[in-house]
Amino acid sequence: MTGWAVVSGGVIAELAGGAVVANQLSTITAVLVLVLPVVVMFGFAVVQWWQVRSSGAEPASWWHLGGPAAGLLIWVLWPTVPGPLSGITTVSGASPGQAVCSVLPATAVADCLRRTAQAYDDHNLAFWSTGALILIAALLARRSRIAAWAAIPAAAAGGQLATYFLNQIVLYYHLV
Repeated sequence: MTGWAVVSGGVIAELAGGAVVANQLSTITAVLVLVLPVVVMFGFAVVQWWQVRSSGAEPASWWHLGGPAAGLLIWVLWPTVPGPLSGITTVSGASPGQAVCSVLPATAVADCLRRTAQAYDDHNLAFWSTGALILIAALLARRSRIAAWAAIPAAAAGGQLATYFLNQIVLYYHLV
């Protein structure tokens, strides 16, 4: 019962948090709103893993690997690049940030390069950390049902956070 409450609460928190975050909050607040439910879910998952391992209880069925598989599918299919940035193409040797900044007036390019580089770094960190978290959930899945199904809201949180970072560039430079 605890697992259902924790994971269902995590899904609701991520959906509501994603709606609230929707680029209207500061970065610190957005990160906390999206990451805190994942931390709570994986805290419960680790405790459950330890309890099952120490008590010698029977491991969960292999069907519970459907949670990390669904999380992986969400992670791969979640569109993390906002529409206005997806249409910008890079020339050979140019970074995506340079391509974004090339459409701005020359006076704003230095600041733009710094901001876009940071946004793309944060995007990549959020995206690849989510992939690692899904892998950890898959490794814990046989002894922790909470971890198995927590991969789904974790994937949603990671996708929303990665999108948030790049969307800040769109909003700051009015690229819409």
